[in-house]
Amino acid sequence: MFDHALLNHVAYATALRYNGEVYQWGAAARGLCVCALWVVLAWFPPDSLPQASAQLLPVTVGAITTWAHYRPGVLDRLLASRLTVIGWCGRHLSGVKGRATVDLSGVLECGGILVALLLYVGPVAVRPLPAPVYVLGLAVSTVHIWSAFSQAMIDAGWYNPDAPPTRVLVRLRPLIPLALATLSFALFAWPLYAEREDVQVGILGASLLAASFLLLWPYTFIVEALLRSALATCHVEAGTVRRDDALTLHSLVKNAVRSLMRQTTDDPGVGAETRALINELALVVEEARLVLLDQPEPPQSLPTLVERIRKLMPHDQRQIVVLDEACSTTRCLGKTDFGLVRRVLPDFVTNSWKAGAQHVRVSVQVEENSARLWVAVHVKDDGSGIPTGAGADPYGSLRVLESHLRRFEGTIEHQPGPNKGTFVCARWRSVSH
Repeated sequence: MFDHALLNHVAYATALRYNGEVYQWGAAARGLCVCALWVVLAWFPPDSLPQASAQLLPVTVGAITTWAHYRPGVLDRLLASRLTVIGWCGRHLSGVKGRATVDLSGVLECGGILVALLLYVGPVAVRPLPAPVYVLGLAVSTVHIWSAFSQAMIDAGWYNPDAPPTRVLVRLRPLIPLALATLSFALFAWPLYAEREDVQVGILGASLLAASFLLLWPYTFIVEALLRSALATCHVEAGTVRRDDALTLHSLVKNAVRSLMRQTTDDPGVGAETRALINELALVVEEARLVLLDQPEPPQSLPTLVERIRKLMPHDQRQIVVLDEACSTTRCLGKTDFGLVRRVLPDFVTNSWKAGAQHVRVSVQVEENSARLWVAVHVKDDGSGIPTGAGADPYGSLRVLESHLRRFEGTIEHQPGPNKGTFVCARWRSVSH
């Protein structure tokens, strides 16, 4: 009946703010109701005052407890009290705050007002009572019941994702209005108040009273609709902010990094490690931009990695990089192996692009050799080939990558293609299998 999918931090925070105001006013209103019930006792028969006072005592203590519950200063003083009972009460109230559970203030207020209602209706109702006193007492009790149980129905604890309510309470929640309506009808229709009471009038009054408690359903639906609206608004606004941030990241950071890449590509004074770090920075920026656009990278996704490497290249050259179809059946890579692929592959593709290649084919495979798994990254292009002596340069990209892979028993091999271009293979012992 109720949408419990609202259990998230946004809805919970919204409910806390909403209830913070409503609860304070509600506690004050119920306090006034309790005071009115005590004043009405002045018109009760003298012999009924002990019974009436005893029946009003639980709801009175409940109203005081609720007031203390929502007054931080008072709650702190209860916690600091040296009296065992008061200290326990303070710890209890502090522990149940923000949770939908059975607590002392709720039991005393909700249960106490039902006991107080028995002063006016039901088998133990006090009589005779003047008609104005009867009507006033019944009206004040009804207002208190409605306020107490309406706040129980929309308590922020129902939406607390860190301390969700129990399944029993979740199932009982939608039954509260029906139980109140049934109980109030049974009590009000009890034909013991006045001998001259018209039965039809009594049934009509009982029905109206019961119907008033059924209004707790639409009231709860309205509050939850407001929470859904707040949640939807938050998502829309957050999406707008994220898109703006992604645009800013693209305009100010990604373009600057790409300019830096182009500037350092042909500069012989820039070392290979520096260029590799710039490539890595460009990839990180692109990943961050896509995350802001709600396009997070699937775990160990080779197609996504290749697509993001493409976006580091000029628009008119992105289509030259193709991922081998066989990679779709490749065994899932672990986190460390995928991190190594992410480190090696951008450098290989960049080298092919710099060599003027028009076709670059990428393949990543998990190979089994002598009961040991190896990860192999293959890049084949039709470029001008690797410059003479590039592999021997201790500061060249291939040598830097190879020194990094040696920690995983890895190597890098490169050789000319069958017609033209270059075939490069990086292999290392799988770390994640």
